[in-house]
Amino acid sequence: MNTEDKVLPPGTVFLTTITNLQKGPIISPSTQTTVTPLPPNNVSAVESGTAITITATVYIDAADDINSLDVYIAQPLTGDTQDVYFVYDYEEEIPNALYPYTFSFEIEDPNKSIKNIESYLWDEDPVTSRGTVTPVEGHGN
Repeated sequence: MNTEDKVLPPGTVFLTTITNLQKGPIISPSTQTTVTPLPPNNVSAVESGTAITITATVYIDAADDINSLDVYIAQPLTGDTQDVYFVYDYEEEIPNALYPYTFSFEIEDPNKSIKNIESYLWDEDPVTSRGTVTPVEGHGN
């Protein structure tokens, strides 16, 4: 897909490209039963000074060979929740098998205003998963 065809999450800005993806063992047969991507799983968000370290796992069709994911964040915050989108070019088919990809990255939060992270796996053309809400540890939740 070329850049002009990308449909990015509305109201978002680019944060980073994640290249430190840790590919887990294949899940076969797939646990995905629709063409909608599965939501991120095992999401954690831990405050450390003025940053929040987010760790997540996404499930991607084993037929897709990915090396990176782009991360976009909603601007401005929705209340005290930061929406985070993991973007890639998803084939809109029910996969036969999945690979879990686990990764970590940081979001700056100098005002300590982020209390929750809502994360999505977003297709560039677009189909998106439902969100996963994760409280930020260290904010007195």
